[in-house]
Amino acid sequence: MTAYLFVLFAACLISKVTAQIIVNGQLFTQGLAIVDSPAADSTLHAGSNNSIAIDVSGDGKLPNWQTASVPGSDLSTRFDSLEIYLVSYQTNLNLSVSQGPGLLEQESGSTVKHLNWAIPTCVPSGGYNLTFYEGSHINGTAFFSITPLPLEIQNSQSSSSQCSDGVNTLRGAPQASSPPPLSPWLNTNGQVITEPSFPSANGAGHALRSSSVCAVVVCGMLALGLM
Repeated sequence: MTAYLFVLFAACLISKVTAQIIVNGQLFTQGLAIVDSPAADSTLHAGSNNSIAIDVSGDGKLPNWQTASVPGSDLSTRFDSLEIYLVSYQTNLNLSVSQGPGLLEQESGSTVKHLNWAIPTCVPSGGYNLTFYEGSHINGTAFFSITPLPLEIQNSQSSSSQCSDGVNTLRGAPQASSPPPLSPWLNTNGQVITEPSFPSANGAGHALRSSSVCAVVVCGMLALGLM
């Protein structure tokens, strides 16, 4: 068994591992959060209302999730922060969607946090990342993960003005982060796994490549001390 695990671990070191993985329609972020909606590669429209739904219970696997999902907990596996930004290097825009602890503190007792997101009419057409910035602890180790979810936004309003509210400095990519090797909730038994196409720094889409699911899971479990 030791030799077998060593071979799989070596495979992980040789190949790049994709930490953003879609399983049965859910996007497992590089941290504890699981995005239920919107779906990756969705086409949304400026001026429309859209639902963002995030499972903060690890599909029911996070111990004491009602406490662990609220910032300020001292549990060994917990959320410390979760913020969302709409980012595009194609349109040079970084727009706040949700800042501060409010998203995690709302809907007490619910495993899924919902955000009614009205896309401003000033957002121009183009390729975007709905980007999740998460601070968390897993088994006592602190992590900071950045997970992009690709979207296409269309704006048919020719007179739309330039955005001014909630605009942030557009930082270069990739940004510094310290994520775990994969979501601790990832389980590949009988699940359909696909890889979304993520916009690059110049706005062009490119598919992220991953090593075998088996190697991903074993490496993640080793790194997180779960084996």
